[in-house]
Amino acid sequence: MVRVHSAGSIAEAELVRETLASAGHEVVLRGLSRPGLAGEIPIPDAVVDVWVPESEAEGARAVLAAVEARAHLEWVCARCSERNPASFETCWRCQSPLA
Repeated sequence: MVRVHSAGSIAEAELVRETLASAGHEVVLRGLSRPGLAGEIPIPDAVVDVWVPESEAEGARAVLAAVEARAHLEWVCARCSERNPASFETCWRCQSPLA
């Protein structure tokens, strides 16, 4: 097994697990109790690690890189020219739908 991601919360780890599992990867989460220990243990150690089989590591990293790239995309509203995050389906300024 190879660690492909370290999540700062259980929720983030579950999102990553679900993303990788839906792409066909076998996923194991390790350290689910660590985030609750933040402050008792050093903050950098209070993470949940996401592991996949070594043979799937390259593919899993590619999936995560693609998700990260999409997270930074924007679209420009055709009506008011405002920039909006890719996750928005309507313009935050004028409420026009994504064209």
